[in-house]
Amino acid sequence: MNKKVVVLTGVLALVLGVAVGCMIGCNKSKVAVVNIQRVVNSSEQVQLLKNEQIAKSQELAKWLEESQKEVDGEKNKEKKEALLKKYGEEFAQKREELAKEYAQKLQNIDENITQTIIDEAKDKGYSLVLTKTVAIYGGDDITEEVMKVIE
Repeated sequence: MNKKVVVLTGVLALVLGVAVGCMIGCNKSKVAVVNIQRVVNSSEQVQLLKNEQIAKSQELAKWLEESQKEVDGEKNKEKKEALLKKYGEEFAQKREELAKEYAQKLQNIDENITQTIIDEAKDKGYSLVLTKTVAIYGGDDITEEVMKVIE
């Protein structure tokens, strides 16, 4: 009985090994790699968003400077404290809105880039796409093709 278990275990291990080997060898998967950082840096959408964010940050800084001048010009201590509180709350709200808007737009761009990579990979017959930072060796680099579509 013990011999039967050992033989059966050996046969099962052999069958499992052959099955896994066939799945790997018979299913010639095509693997692609993408340099995400290059794609993002070359994206016109990302550049426009960065420029928009810089402009809005400058507007906010100008508003803050004007608010500070108004506070500094107030001689009444109670009114000065009320202005400080008011502008502090407004600044926090404006900054939060700016951050939320930026995050939402960035998420939309990320989804667009991801979908573009998926579409390009499918069109070229790839079954797996990895970031170039993950793949140490192998895979066809499709970064340039993706960058052409993204631009």
